[in-house]
Amino acid sequence: MDKKQLMTEMGLVGEKIISNMLSLQGHKVEISINKFDSDKDLLIDGVYKAEVKTQVPFVMQNAFSIKPNQLRKCRTVDLLYFICTPPPKHFDKFAGCIFSAEPMNFETTTYRTKDGRDMILIPREQSALTIIKKMTDDEINELKKYTVSDY
Repeated sequence: MDKKQLMTEMGLVGEKIISNMLSLQGHKVEISINKFDSDKDLLIDGVYKAEVKTQVPFVMQNAFSIKPNQLRKCRTVDLLYFICTPPPKHFDKFAGCIFSAEPMNFETTTYRTKDGRDMILIPREQSALTIIKKMTDDEINELKKYTVSDY
C-alpha cells in the first residue's frame, strides 16, 4: 500500500472504533457509504452528524492537524472525535486516547510545514477537547499497522 492508502485505512479503522464505542453505548450508528462525504463520517441515532479524525498527532506542537479544507466539516458536525494513534518511535502521553471535541469551540492555530504546506493545528490541551476513552491494545495495534509517521 502507498502512503495515501495507508492513511485511508487508518481512517476507516478509526471510524469503526468510534462506531463500535457508540454502538456499545446503545446508539444506532450508520457509517457513510460515500468515502468523499463532505458532511459526515457517521450518522448517530439518525440525527447527529459525526466526524472522526484518526492520526498520529503533531507531538512537537502537542496538537492534532488537519488540512485547511477540512475545517468547515469539523466545525459543522454535531460530534467530532480525534483518535490519537501512538507515534511509532516517541513517547506521547495521549497515545491511544480518544478525544471528543466541541465542533464550534475548539481553538486552532496555523502552521506551515517545512515543505510549504499550510495546516490547521488543534491543540490537544484545551477546554473544548476532552479525553473520553483509552483504546484497547487490540485497537491501538490495528491502528499502528497503518501509520505513515516516522516520528
